[in-house]
Amino acid sequence: MKIRNRNQREEKTYDYKKLRLDVIESLINHRGIECKDNRTDMIRHLMLYDEGKYMVETTIEKYDKEKFMIGIDLGNHELLVKMGKLVMTGEAIDTNRYFNNRKYFLSNINILENGVD
Repeated sequence: MKIRNRNQREEKTYDYKKLRLDVIESLINHRGIECKDNRTDMIRHLMLYDEGKYMVETTIEKYDKEKFMIGIDLGNHELLVKMGKLVMTGEAIDTNRYFNNRKYFLSNINILENGVD
């Protein structure tokens, strides 16, 4: 894997199998990856992240009495399309927020439990 340093435009190559566990854990924490199962799973998730294939889990938090704050990874196109349909019908609001590798919406529908089409 090659990592490009923003300031110096150099590329660093990591061999994850040769790194210590504490270094792997710090790389996972730095990248916001949610995997602490075992060493091989952590390495697999880091490699997926480097290839651009790692998808952050969708988060749903209670926002108000009947509203949910829903955070969706930009790589999860299917769920983003569903949220776009809810925004068009007025059942969801685009908050124009993007952080923690997620795009956030407000909705009165929990899209994971209700299975919106």
